[in-house]
Amino acid sequence: MFGHPGIVEADLVVRDEEHILVEVKSSVSRGDVYEFWRIGHLYERVEGVKPRLAIVSPYVDGEAKKAADRLGIEVYTDIV
Repeated sequence: MFGHPGIVEADLVVRDEEHILVEVKSSVSRGDVYEFWRIGHLYERVEGVKPRLAIVSPYVDGEAKKAADRLGIEVYTDIV
């Protein structure tokens, strides 16, 4: 993913031909958002399907939320 072979893990929901990648974390930083976005692009390149991206976390840093909004990643959290 970062120029070297490695294992990439993602949680996936497929519903009515819609692919949704879900990242569940205890806290989310801006770097986490960009890493997840890159995983989404890898998934699209390998599978040929553009997935929806969703992050679920009780704490999302303010800069992470802004980055997710810019990248079109859905964020589900208790804190607004």
